[in-house]
Amino acid sequence: MCIDQKISDWKFWLGFCFSIFILGFPESWAQPQEPKTVLVRIAVFQDLNEFKLSIKGEFQIVELSTGRILFTAKNLNESVVKNLPDGIQIGSQKYSESKITITPLYEATIYINRQRFRGIMNVVRIPEKGLLVINVVDLEDYVKGVLYHEVSPRWPIAALKAQAVAARTYAFYRMESSKDKDFDLTNDIYSQVYGGKNSERYRTNLAVEETRKKVLTFQGKILPAYFHAACAGHTEDVSELWKEDLLPLKGVKCPFCVNSPHYRWKKNFRLKDVQDKLNSRGYNIGLIEKISVLERNRSGRIRQLKITTRDGHTVMISGKDFREIIGPNDIRSNNYEVIMFGYYFDLLGYGWGHGVGLCQWGAFEMAREHYKYEDILKFYYPGTMIQDYSQAGNAAP
Repeated sequence: MCIDQKISDWKFWLGFCFSIFILGFPESWAQPQEPKTVLVRIAVFQDLNEFKLSIKGEFQIVELSTGRILFTAKNLNESVVKNLPDGIQIGSQKYSESKITITPLYEATIYINRQRFRGIMNVVRIPEKGLLVINVVDLEDYVKGVLYHEVSPRWPIAALKAQAVAARTYAFYRMESSKDKDFDLTNDIYSQVYGGKNSERYRTNLAVEETRKKVLTFQGKILPAYFHAACAGHTEDVSELWKEDLLPLKGVKCPFCVNSPHYRWKKNFRLKDVQDKLNSRGYNIGLIEKISVLERNRSGRIRQLKITTRDGHTVMISGKDFREIIGPNDIRSNNYEVIMFGYYFDLLGYGWGHGVGLCQWGAFEMAREHYKYEDILKFYYPGTMIQDYSQAGNAAP
């Protein structure tokens, strides 16, 4: 090779390296970036006058609305957080702000009332109500904190995976409808029971990781993926309960939960207690003589009841409202028979929960029979697709 050629090559590589230094690598060479983390906001405590807070590791306290750093420290021994008329007090430190964020740094851990949480905590002072505590956490970590409360970690892995996808999908759906609110979900039965990091277990975490980002969609939109404990033979049509009418939630015959411990139940009630609960909700009825089933829907659940009082008056009430007023833990489902005797009555019922969507004990039996998690989901949510939420189009929050 001649000297001129060597000099030419040297100049080429010098120029190439200089251009990379100034301009960076071409876009086609760039390493793929991790997609943006999806965060979910869970109201873990509401209407508190005070609570206990401790932090292991470095943390910051930040004004929520502006991001202004108010305080930085390493470790916080257990301190009482108090609701003040003009702000929030943490230990001996007082803040005039009504909305603050507690941000752990370098994987520090937050404990609220000795319960361990991932992510950050927003503390909001609501006048005449108290303190609202909101855990803001990665969606996948949220699902890890949910699964243990919804299904047993000892269940077959396919059932755990089906529940993970349903829980993730439901959370995603709620996130879309609550953008203008302080939080997306609560941590109780009215959303999904959530216990933070304390509730994580190896097998439920594995189910979350192996279905990571998977959600259910229908016609390109996130499905409200409701679920319940046991349907006792037929899942419910969502339109019987809520203002929704979706093909995947019209209800299906389910032969799988017949051996569930919740397939049958019995509960005794005193008529006077039922009368008092109804009157507390504005029904204004006298002593009850009889409760009769007037109408059932396609799934066998009660659509309407008739209550007859001892002075001959009658009151009509939907099965849904009656269960809500008397209590969903006492009336486990809307599928029951009423047995009257004197001043008492028994309900002989079937199933547990509202009945819409995934039947958890049905999923358990399907998994035992070697169905895959995808098969379970398509059985209880017919017509849906299982997609990565980054591909769910306009359904993403």
